[in-house]
Amino acid sequence: MKLYKLILLTSFVSGCISSNVLDSNTSPSTKKGVIAIHSDELSYSEKEALIILPGFGGSKKGRRHQKKYFNNVGYDLYIPDYIDRRSYAGTIDRFTKLYNTYRLEEYKKVHIFSYILGSYVLNEFINESGKKNIKTIVYNRSPLQERAPRVVVESIPLIGRIFAGKVLNEFSKVSYTPILNDEINIGIIVENKATPLIRRFKKLTMSYGPIDWNNLDLNQSYDELIYTPLNHDEMYYSFDVIGLDILEFIKYSKFTKEARYIPYDWDPFEKTPK
Repeated sequence: MKLYKLILLTSFVSGCISSNVLDSNTSPSTKKGVIAIHSDELSYSEKEALIILPGFGGSKKGRRHQKKYFNNVGYDLYIPDYIDRRSYAGTIDRFTKLYNTYRLEEYKKVHIFSYILGSYVLNEFINESGKKNIKTIVYNRSPLQERAPRVVVESIPLIGRIFAGKVLNEFSKVSYTPILNDEINIGIIVENKATPLIRRFKKLTMSYGPIDWNNLDLNQSYDELIYTPLNHDEMYYSFDVIGLDILEFIKYSKFTKEARYIPYDWDPFEKTPK
């Protein structure tokens, strides 16, 4: 591969797979790499918490935007670095330890907004440890971006390993494990636009199978599902677009009246869909 192409691909991947992963010697119990903002005016049992679970696209910039938007909205806020470069199982274990370390089970209610990797990890946690006090989940899902780990591993494995470690390779082979929405209010926000990485590898991405945007098979029961014009990278900072829907669903178990409940009628691979 020519040097300029390698540099270009590295910039693409760095936008989708950031340094949001923890080194192997870092543990949630040390309380490093976790934004935790909470009020001491009430006891845990009288308060509600909001956890934001980033994925490979998480970054310091993204966490700053999340902190700015979701601080002082009525919930104790937690934005953890929980991804273990060594393994997917280790990542699940880190989140489990984090839930205990921060006494999250003591809250009256816990609400979670999870990006793609976070959604997979969260479901594994719930299926292994139970639903606990989790009241609401808003999943960020993407028929396109959920193919990105496999695309990276099959096309530019070295770059993927540099940015994310072994966990990316393992995650590329993981199937989504659903949970029931019988006790948890579940909303889904579906991205309707491809990232630069997915556009670059459009042929490989679509070789995994067609996508029927009107009949998505997300393997997850839910209460409401909406579409966003954002791509996965934009989901980390465009809270002027999606923020109110997230908060509305947490509070009322319904998205806003202005939310879009049908797919956008455009080519998601166009840089600026019309």
